[in-house]
Amino acid sequence: MGLFNSTAEERETKEQAKAEAAKRKAEEAFAASPTGQARAAKAAGKTIFQIDIPLSQTVGRTVGMVGAHARSTQVVDPSRTIEAIENEGWHLEHASYVYRVTGSVSRDKFLSSGQQEAVNGETLGIYIFRAV
Repeated sequence: MGLFNSTAEERETKEQAKAEAAKRKAEEAFAASPTGQARAAKAAGKTIFQIDIPLSQTVGRTVGMVGAHARSTQVVDPSRTIEAIENEGWHLEHASYVYRVTGSVSRDKFLSSGQQEAVNGETLGIYIFRAV
């Protein structure tokens, strides 16, 4: 083996190792996904599967002399995820939504007493599935 030259066999071995690592990484990503969790729960014989999915995030800001305001952004559309879970052999039984506060920002009001507060948080969809 030369310092800068590699044989075809060494290149093939490196390519196989890279392909195996990429495959393993893809499998781990799928297992961590809601669909992968649903598949694992089904394989484990569970009859109920619950998952919560962040749907949107709110970021609050306070601006001197203006006030507090919040900006909301959508994180994900849950319909594809729900459909993928149902394709794994589950049926959506119940859905509910909650707002979870993750923090807040406050400051003194300008030229008056009191505080201005803006809240950071996220809207979560909580989905309960029953095995079909």
